[in-house]
Amino acid sequence: MDEEQIELTSFSKMLTERFACSDVEIRGNQLTLTTDAKTYMDFATHLKEHGFLRCLTVTAIDWMDQGEFEVYFLVHHLASNVYVKVATRIPRKQPKLSSLSSVWESAAMHEREMWELFGVEFDGNPMLKPLFLEDWTGKPPLRKDFNWRDYVAEEYYQGGRK
Repeated sequence: MDEEQIELTSFSKMLTERFACSDVEIRGNQLTLTTDAKTYMDFATHLKEHGFLRCLTVTAIDWMDQGEFEVYFLVHHLASNVYVKVATRIPRKQPKLSSLSSVWESAAMHEREMWELFGVEFDGNPMLKPLFLEDWTGKPPLRKDFNWRDYVAEEYYQGGRK
């Protein structure tokens, strides 16, 4: 089976004509762009249909001062050795996004980590259960407003040492 070859400039143009996106940038063999949360899944499906078969990561950045998380995924097109990073912003107060696990099964584990460490909900992900923090009851520890010094003082020094 011959796979479609991706030329980033024309592929980028096609994506920007089809989807609402911003911050479009090509660097070497990588295309990065930002879209809204409603279009996030449509991008994923479209990329998979165009031969981006490997989802390398799904991760989050906590923009606490802006009240948002940036969630993005990075996918790879093997035949063309091209990468595409698609980012979106969601509110910190109710961080919720559709799961990419129906498009790439490997996304489920990455989303599981983001759920556990940042508190981002991924609708449709069947794996959202503790992985590292089984007995954790506090704030997700990778959020910028998590104070690890207070946590250590309370958890290990009964609040007496900082």
